[in-house]
Amino acid sequence: MQNITIQTTQNIDIEYELAGLGDRLVAYLIDLLIYSAYWIIMALLLQLVKYEGGVVFVLMGLPILLYQLLCEIFLNGQSIGKKAKGIRVISLDGNQPHIGQYLIRWAFRIVDTMISSGLVAVLTIALSEKTQRLGDMLAGTTVVRTQRRTMIQDTIFMETEVHHLVKYPRVIELSDRDISLIKEVLNRFDKLPHESNALLLKTTTKVQELIGIQEIIDAEYFLRDVIKDYNYLSGKERS
Repeated sequence: MQNITIQTTQNIDIEYELAGLGDRLVAYLIDLLIYSAYWIIMALLLQLVKYEGGVVFVLMGLPILLYQLLCEIFLNGQSIGKKAKGIRVISLDGNQPHIGQYLIRWAFRIVDTMISSGLVAVLTIALSEKTQRLGDMLAGTTVVRTQRRTMIQDTIFMETEVHHLVKYPRVIELSDRDISLIKEVLNRFDKLPHESNALLLKTTTKVQELIGIQEIIDAEYFLRDVIKDYNYLSGKERS
């Protein structure tokens, strides 16, 4: 599987597993089944009540036309098909896509899937480095797996002793996301210590500010202690 590395607004690199062409085709087929089921049900209902004209378009055409756009805006970048397949739309700048990006993706579905019968989408996803269809390229988005394959060392958890001595009690004010980002930094540092040293120091400075630590300390050991303290304290809160 192809991966993509995106730098967050905290200047931390997060690696995602790109959704392949097969993933996206399956998600599209699931959505197509939903379209078809909706269309058949509404056609039967409208036939029973004998509605005609503009009402037919509003009730049958408009929901299908807006389905992808509304789903992605309100379901965190996922249609029902994408959710079932475990993939979602993300922005290449590391943020949640904004409405303008979703609109661009939706508008260019006309070219990607309708006019070309899906040929443009298939070719661009298969050939592009970031598995993007034309709408993704113009919107600055791509589609990734929502669950990446992880080892225990990639999670926020770090083994602590039963009678662990907490050094930094205020770490409990951090969030699981903060700890996850710290762990990402440490994993990167373990693999590329020289290249990641500046990021390690920057992260340490930020964490020290958040928990009110002033003294100069070893950055790597400090961050590892922060994770241990957080795991110990959060574990006590949940027990």
